[in-house]
Amino acid sequence: MQCRGTTKKGDRCKREAREGSAFCAIHVHQEGRESQAHSEEWNRDALVKAAIGFGLVAAIVLFRFRR
Repeated sequence: MQCRGTTKKGDRCKREAREGSAFCAIHVHQEGRESQAHSEEWNRDALVKAAIGFGLVAAIVLFRFRR
């Protein structure tokens, strides 16, 4: 399997991944960053969706009581 790491130029690494890992020995330090980036992205998306939902509920309540 090909390493999932990225080089300093931003290109994908062409080396073989280590056994039991998605990264080669040079890019193994990127493994922790990848999982952290996915969790931060999920949290950001969840927060945006929650904010939109609360905004819609607030707008509906506001317009119902203004009448």
